Amino acid sequence: MLCETCGTELTKGQRFCSSCGAATAPPAAHDIPAKTRTLAGKPEFIQWKRKIPLITNPYLVLQCIFIPSGIAIAMGFFLSIIIGGEWALLSMFLILGAGLSVLMLLIMLVLQLVTGGGLDTEFFISNEGIAHKAGSTTRALNRASTGGSAVLGSLSGTGAGLLAMSQENTLLRWEDVRYISVYRSMRSLVFRSKFLISPVVLYCSEENFPAILALVKKYALPVATGNL
Repeated sequence: MLCETCGTELTKGQRFCSSCGAATAPPAAHDIPAKTRTLAGKPEFIQWKRKIPLITNPYLVLQCIFIPSGIAIAMGFFLSIIIGGEWALLSMFLILGAGLSVLMLLIMLVLQLVTGGGLDTEFFISNEGIAHKAGSTTRALNRASTGGSAVLGSLSGTGAGLLAMSQENTLLRWEDVRYISVYRSMRSLVFRSKFLISPVVLYCSEENFPAILALVKKYALPVATGNL
């Protein structure tokens, strides 16, 4: 390897010529770690932290309303058919589902107040995919609720807690992303796989939202970027 300015022989990895001081050629792109690669001056790896809002988050509020209600309706309808059309049972399950929804909303309100605005979470996006990692507060709450449910003998509560713990660190690669929902008012994006399970939600800041949208449009499959 020779200096392009004066022709002096250079050693491997030398950044400047020892004879004339000229800068040598930059390293090849494949020598740069993926998380620090750039394209046209823009980073291809972004990592940030943000509090996930709870009771003020329409996405989570709708989940708290429709998931318990949907499960209650399905169970009530199924059991009513099995026992011969006792539709009063369906009404009981509807009331139970509504009660669970209200309870979950109250829990979200308390958590948002206690944590000062939401749950700390770390987010990642790169040329490989997207991911989020629960903060220490979220992990502590998951373990406390799981342990409390186990002590009280609640199998459903223990199962829900274990499920929440398993989703504390979630990664979704671009080739697996099939559906992307954008909530611009919340500066958030929801990524779902073709199986519609374990979605990854990115809560962006006002500053990095445009850059993250650009990376999504660059790396996500066309089937998932139709509404961006």
